[in-house]
Amino acid sequence: MALPSLKRIVPSLLVVGSLAGFAVGQDSNATPANGGFLTGLKGWEKFHEPIGQPIYFESPFNDSGLRALYLKHNFSEGSALGGGDVTVYALQARLALTERLAFIATKDGYSEFHADAVVPHDEGWNDLAAGLKYVLIADKENDFVLTPGIRYQAENGTRSVLQGGVGEFSPFVSVAKGFDDLHLIANATLRLPTNHNDGNVVGHWDVHADYDINPKSDCVVAPCVELHGVHYLDDGATGLPIGGLDYTNLGSQPAEHFVSWAGIGFRAEFATRYEFGAVYEFALTDKDKDIMDKRITIDFIVRW
Repeated sequence: MALPSLKRIVPSLLVVGSLAGFAVGQDSNATPANGGFLTGLKGWEKFHEPIGQPIYFESPFNDSGLRALYLKHNFSEGSALGGGDVTVYALQARLALTERLAFIATKDGYSEFHADAVVPHDEGWNDLAAGLKYVLIADKENDFVLTPGIRYQAENGTRSVLQGGVGEFSPFVSVAKGFDDLHLIANATLRLPTNHNDGNVVGHWDVHADYDINPKSDCVVAPCVELHGVHYLDDGATGLPIGGLDYTNLGSQPAEHFVSWAGIGFRAEFATRYEFGAVYEFALTDKDKDIMDKRITIDFIVRW
């Protein structure tokens, strides 16, 4: 499949944030002279970013950078969508405002959508989502980080690719724990639609584990495994028998209120500033009961 034009790959990012007060945790490092603007919280460079479910699986680290994303997501032929796929091109941005506070723009981009039973073929813009996160605990002695945050997603996307249906607030909390060359990251997110008829309340949880096989190299390679779960916590008014997983919010009445999938892949990190990742994801629950069959996610991160 040919890549779309540059305007599809690099869409405008909507700056939408909701301030939330968090207590200040303890950190052994002194605050930098610039207050951490752009540089964020240093000392956690050995950790790698998670790859799968990139919209809602936010890491607890605070740095500045861009993340280019490509997703190829396949629907089961036995599902209510009748097979097909969606291809997503997107660009995320993160900006350290202080040593602990960061602005995050986590959803944008362009989708090419094909589902035999719903949309034979169409393409259009995705919804825009952005917010803030705050490093509450940064315990270097125990290699532990905890970061809460919140996003807002606007309903501006193209309806024919199942975007633009409902706005959302999504508070979340992320944690990371290191054990020498083994790194664990976990996240929990609650998605709250602005209109409960048009959108479902959805809970997400995600776990990522990676291991550096050559930690002293200029190019560190880390195989990784991931596990994801989605819980549809209520029913909407549209009557559709499937949920929207992490791609959309359909306000549906899913046949199954829990969906899980796993991913296997790797990270390659160059000079701690450039990071390439790829993961193959596949359904663990019944692939015919929702929109997850299999998916390939590829990203490239540049940190400032």
